This record gives sequence, C-alpha cells and structure tokens, in this order.
Amino acid sequence: MRLIKIILFLSSLVVLVPFYGSAQTSCVQNLREARNFYDAGKLNELPKLLLTCIDNGFTKEEKVEALRLVTLSYLFDEEEQKAEASYLRLLKIEPEYQVNLESDPTELIILSERYDTKPKFFFGLKGAAAYNILDIAPNFVYRSAQPGSYDPPIGLSGGLFFQYPINEDFSANIETHYNFRRTVLERQIQRTEGNSDGIQIISETQQWVEVPLLVNYKIPMVNRFLLEATGGPSFHYLISSSLSVTGVNEEINNKDMLEYRNQMNLSALLGLRANFKIIGRNFMTVEALFQYRFLEENRELNPDERLETLPDLIQAGYADGQLKGHALILRIGFRFPRFNPELIK
Repeated sequence: MRLIKIILFLSSLVVLVPFYGSAQTSCVQNLREARNFYDAGKLNELPKLLLTCIDNGFTKEEKVEALRLVTLSYLFDEEEQKAEASYLRLLKIEPEYQVNLESDPTELIILSERYDTKPKFFFGLKGAAAYNILDIAPNFVYRSAQPGSYDPPIGLSGGLFFQYPINEDFSANIETHYNFRRTVLERQIQRTEGNSDGIQIISETQQWVEVPLLVNYKIPMVNRFLLEATGGPSFHYLISSSLSVTGVNEEINNKDMLEYRNQMNLSALLGLRANFKIIGRNFMTVEALFQYRFLEENRELNPDERLETLPDLIQAGYADGQLKGHALILRIGFRFPRFNPELIK
C-alpha cells in the first residue's frame, strides 16, 4: 500500500512539473507579446493578456512591468479607477518604484504623484560599545590607601528601536537597550598585618536597562547616504550591581550592591547617525554619541552608615565615593522600513 502511494505521488510530480513549467513559459510569452502590443499602440489588449499571469505566473520584476503596462492601458482607455487600483497594486509589490520622468507618458507621471509611498515607520536593532568617562568624587580612604586609578571601563549594550517620521526633515526614536558595564579600580593599600603595602583591585559589574527618546534631524548637505543629527533624554534603570575586592586584606566576591546604588538615573544623548542602504530597502545604521549623566550613581552614605551597613568593605579598607558614568558610544545596527502605499485623494 505504501509503495502504491509513493508511485502515485511520483506520477503526479511527473504530470504537474511540466504543466507548471509550461504555465511559466506561457506567461513569459504573454509579457513579450504585451510589449509588442504596447509598441504597436494596441493598449486595450494588455489587461486580458497579463492579469491572469500577474495573479499566478510572474516573478516580482515581471509583475511590476506587467502592472505598469496594464495601468497604461487603463489610462489610455480613460478608466481612472482601474488605473489607480492597478498602480496601487504595483506599489504594494515595489513601494520604491519610480517612474522615468524622461521617457514615461505624462499620464503615468501625473498618476504616480497622487500616491504616498514614504515609509510609515522604521524598526531595527542595534549593538554598541561604550567608552565610559568616570566622573568620580574622592573615595573614602582607610588604612593609608592611595586613591588609585580606574582601568578604561568599556561597556557593551544591545537593543531595539522604533523610528517614526514626523516630516521630511525630522523623525523621532524610542529605543530600549540592555547595558553591561564593568569598572575596575587598582590601588596600593597597607596590609592589615605588617607595615608593607600591597595591590588591591576593586571591580564592580552593573547591568542597566536604558530607554532613550531621541529627535533626529536630516542633514540636507549629504546626498550619498542619510546623515542625521540626533539627541534627547535617556532614562536608566539599574537591575543589578555586584562588587568584588581581591588582592591584600579581606577578599569579597560578588557582593550585591544594588541597595547602595541609585537605581534610577537620567542622561542626555547627542551625536550623529549615518544610514547606508545595503540590502533591498534595508539600511545599516552607524551612530556616534556622547552621553552625559545628570545624577549620581552611588547612594550617599555618611561614615556611620557605612560602618553599620557595609562593615566588610570597611574591613577591606574601601568605601566608594560619588560617581557619574558619562560615555562615548559607538552603535551599529540595522534599520528596516515599513511601507503602506496609499492613494492621496
């Protein structure tokens, strides 16, 4: 029984594949014949020759060409509504279709100007690396510790964005990013036992959720790609913070510092964004931004509060001061347009 089913399936393929191939060949012949009819001025013959193949049989490029010819046929016969519907169908297939101002008939050019073909919105994803510029008040120093120096803190982030065009020159972005940042402080400190000094390393790892709200301005002097000036506020929410102390004296591993940090923060972003068309209608976006944080990241504790709430850090000879993490950010991503062409009445 199973063998019979296999034989029947293979037999159907033998029948259908040549039929499908012949249908495609027939449609290609119809399109070639339609071109000849158009050149001969027989435009009223085009719809009945092409419409069936537009529904089933043409490639995307062939559909666009066929719908252009059908639209011209309706314009020639003064069937305005059918011409409008046919051209709209063309734009649904290829929203970025452009008429040829030098060679296309005037009627088609006038018709094309009655449609809104601009993208309704954009969406995409971005990844970023940030060089953090730490604005630090002096740390509280215990046991003759030196202030020390921070390694260049590099942050990483990734997220999604939505862009809405306001008009020809302005657009607005709402974005959400997951940010990772690690700061490392290295300093000399006196050992608990003895008078010699040793090296202590304090590292803190933080994870943030960031929501930028940006306004973009299209810079008109650049034609080869889309260049935008962008800026606006960004809202931050700290979701985790852990601190480790290694080296001399007491060692601490991944101490939860979330309750000793200000979870909400606010910053301003300002920069430039370049958009390069790469595949079809899609763009690669590259942006360079400066971010300035307005609020302190560490909660302010007096010495008595520190001794009561963070005795292990005091024992290790460390108590952090105030800190703001400004940043230089390089973001790279992909932007995808969403079209919905429509006739403007």
